[in-house]
Amino acid sequence: MENKWWEYYAVRYFVGTVVGALVVAFLNLEPGSPFEDRLAILGDSKEVTFLGVGLVAALGFAFCYIASSPVLTLHATRAHLRFSAIRASPFAFASALLVPMLLAILAFWQFLPPVAAASSGLVIGVESGLVLLAIFTKFGVVENFYRDLATARSKGMPEKDKPPTPGIEYVTSYRHLREHGNAFLIVLLEGLLAYTLFHSPSRGCAMIILAFWLLPSATVWLFGTVLESRLVSKALP
Repeated sequence: MENKWWEYYAVRYFVGTVVGALVVAFLNLEPGSPFEDRLAILGDSKEVTFLGVGLVAALGFAFCYIASSPVLTLHATRAHLRFSAIRASPFAFASALLVPMLLAILAFWQFLPPVAAASSGLVIGVESGLVLLAIFTKFGVVENFYRDLATARSKGMPEKDKPPTPGIEYVTSYRHLREHGNAFLIVLLEGLLAYTLFHSPSRGCAMIILAFWLLPSATVWLFGTVLESRLVSKALP
């Protein structure tokens, strides 16, 4: 199936990279920021150079990519966000999300303003809860979801030289919605992360926040590994 223009990473992350560059410049220049004047390699803000602009753009993309990590976690665990999965075990779903969320908020409340503590704790807590749900169910819900999705997509795939079927148009439609939604969600997450980092009492605390921000998405490697191993084990006689 031919890729649409909005599916290319350059388009998907363009706005996020621009916003990320502005965030990097802000954190470096704004008084009171834990990263104030820590990026001397960028040069004097009054002297615009090609190297400086390139470095800011690169750091902006890096910040954008880091800030967008919760989107990857939500994408990997979206099987647990279906109404059928929630209805099957509503208490487990609520507990898995509320407990990590409350723990994260209480932990951040000790050194962050209430808004930053609540928002960052909400994001990290929900991510962690969904990862725990996947682990506690032994990745069964995730595996079944991907198998059912692959089956449904294969039924809608056109044969060679045949025009696209309605199933293909349906896939294109929801991908269109999701990719555009991802782009705007990334910008929102960038703002949230920037606000949290700016109000961190020190660079050490900011690094801890970044570590917890990235930890749930780092476990997605485990998701892919488990799904691959089960595919191999079921294919073997």
